[in-house]
Amino acid sequence: MSLKDKKVLLAGWGCENPRDTYMYQIYYLILKKIFPKIDTFDSKKNYFQLGKNEMNKSFLEIIKEKNYDLILFAMEYDEFSPGTLEKMKKLSPKTKFVIIICDDDARFDDWSRYIALFFDYVITSQNYVKEYKKEGIDVFFHFDYNTYKLKPMNIKKIYDVTFIGRPKADRNEVIKYLLDNGINIMLFGWDWYKYPEFEKVYGGPLSQEDYARVINQSKINLSPAKAGYSEEKEHYNMKGRYYEVSLCKSFQLVERFPVLLKFFNEKEMGMYDSQEDMLDKIRYYLKHEKEREQMAKRAYEKTLRKYNREKQLIDIFTRILKSKEKTRLLSVNKKIITLEKKDLYSDLNEKLKNIDYVSFKTNNLKNQSNFKDYFLERALNVTGKDMACCDYYVSPLGLKDYMTFASNVAFKRIGKEANRLIDLNQLMVKKNFFLEHLGEFQKLSNNKPFNLINKENTALVSIPLVSIKKIRKIEYEKMKKAFEFRFQNDLFSLYYNEKLWLNPYPYALLLKSIFGNFFILKYLFELKKDKAIADKLSVNRAYIEGSPLEKFCKKN
Repeated sequence: MSLKDKKVLLAGWGCENPRDTYMYQIYYLILKKIFPKIDTFDSKKNYFQLGKNEMNKSFLEIIKEKNYDLILFAMEYDEFSPGTLEKMKKLSPKTKFVIIICDDDARFDDWSRYIALFFDYVITSQNYVKEYKKEGIDVFFHFDYNTYKLKPMNIKKIYDVTFIGRPKADRNEVIKYLLDNGINIMLFGWDWYKYPEFEKVYGGPLSQEDYARVINQSKINLSPAKAGYSEEKEHYNMKGRYYEVSLCKSFQLVERFPVLLKFFNEKEMGMYDSQEDMLDKIRYYLKHEKEREQMAKRAYEKTLRKYNREKQLIDIFTRILKSKEKTRLLSVNKKIITLEKKDLYSDLNEKLKNIDYVSFKTNNLKNQSNFKDYFLERALNVTGKDMACCDYYVSPLGLKDYMTFASNVAFKRIGKEANRLIDLNQLMVKKNFFLEHLGEFQKLSNNKPFNLINKENTALVSIPLVSIKKIRKIEYEKMKKAFEFRFQNDLFSLYYNEKLWLNPYPYALLLKSIFGNFFILKYLFELKKDKAIADKLSVNRAYIEGSPLEKFCKKN
């Protein structure tokens, strides 16, 4: 089968932006080789140009008109609504829909396994094939790394040790430890300016050209493996960086973890098990140049031979386009009852007869997705847990979906305190568990403390499936960790379109802040002072303007 004449659309966050390392450089450029006629739909650009709802409508118009053979998605979170993902399959029944997911190690349990149900196939860059297949989802594994301008360069090694990345997990502790022990290390990447103690060794973020150059100029490329929030210090991540450094035929020292050993060994890259071991290995390898070069050569040759991305993707897409089967949403078929607040104080024996799961609907609910019961039902079924909890939007009068409560993120960042932000409308519970803890659910319906949710009994679904009117407020610093303040996206969109003060939205936001929600103004003041945000605004403005989709919408 020839792939060159296939009509393909890549719909991804930043897929038209050359500065976007993930979607443009890692995926668009290699897909353009495979599918020369590929179209793009940059969800980031169009989100800020049109707003989320109009972006979704315009996307469906394109789907209906173009009749693609294949559409590839790479989603951040909820930019494409469940309703849109359902409608697209009806509008284009012959199209194969595929989602690319790069971080299943962090998101499978609460997001990937659910959002994947809208797609015919999943392409994952993590070792999660068994998990998908167990749940009846068709999946392909693919090594996900950047190949753009990464190659060996015949240039001098001017850095002893470098680290390129953000200050996540324990990375700031690692850097401090090395500096305290006299190691000459340089830092590159976003956000290190927040750590003034590293000012003298911080070189700022890098372009892709400079990224390749620094890797080639480094005697040791340091790769700590822990990722995520600082509370997740034992969470390891199989990153594309291991392949990228190898493509430059440069030596790297990596933090050892089990998954890594399935792809590389100690003859191909240095590995360490602790900070003390890391320090010893750095001192050793700085003195043994030939050994470094031999190991880097082995990793380089193995990456070219065994982990060739273009060959992998050609094989995957050929198999997908040849297949005749198309996935449909999988059914669970449990009996569900939806209770209102008044029902919690009535005789429940008759109401719950022959019922499996209990859902809720109170006066605080503004609206809910048609998929709420479906996903929460499935979560209870596949995890075997007693409760399921989805994310929610906060939608007071005049400010639709201006905040999002991200349950999984909130519990990781603020622990049990996140129970204080739970709303009854976001839950589904097994009948027996509900009856055993009826008093707790009654308390929650009256906005009283609720402490039932924990890892053992609750399946979190990181898709916002309900909108509520009011929330309980907690300390500001904890609110920042538990909520995504969506109002900043709406303000950015108005800013990009030069309509910031011509739209009623900023004024509604100001009124909301004055009348009891002071955290809004506090957050906006912090945002205004954030140097990284200012830099990104100036960099992205030219990219956001002049969207091809905007021209399409005007034409139609």
